Amino acid sequence: MKPIIEVNHVWKEYHKGIDRRYKSLRDTLADIPGRLFGGEKEKFWALEDIDFKVEAGESVGIIGRNGAGKSTLLKILSRITPPTKGEIILRGRVASLLEVGTGFHPELTGRENIFFNGSILGMKHQEIKRSLMKL
Repeated sequence: MKPIIEVNHVWKEYHKGIDRRYKSLRDTLADIPGRLFGGEKEKFWALEDIDFKVEAGESVGIIGRNGAGKSTLLKILSRITPPTKGEIILRGRVASLLEVGTGFHPELTGRENIFFNGSILGMKHQEIKRSLMKL
């Protein structure tokens, strides 16, 4: 049986001081002189040659010091950001709790929170119900 997650030689590179998410036209125009006359921006590798497999039924923990790349790896696995090099093979559904939020809504019951979070992750009502029956 094939692994449900395969991470093959994954690398992720970032450029220090660059945040491409919220760049306006004015910001882009203001950066032109720096790009023409400035040096290359400093690069760093958030992940370097990460390689592992996860079989069905296995549990995995990602541990490390601050800045080790844990969140970057989770974002790549969730397809929020692509790897710079390497490949990720996912068999089955993967959903990110990084962006959705990991907490429960205090005004809902535990059962309501389960159905609420399951629906945010794209699960159908019957699918959530079946999963609850297995517990």
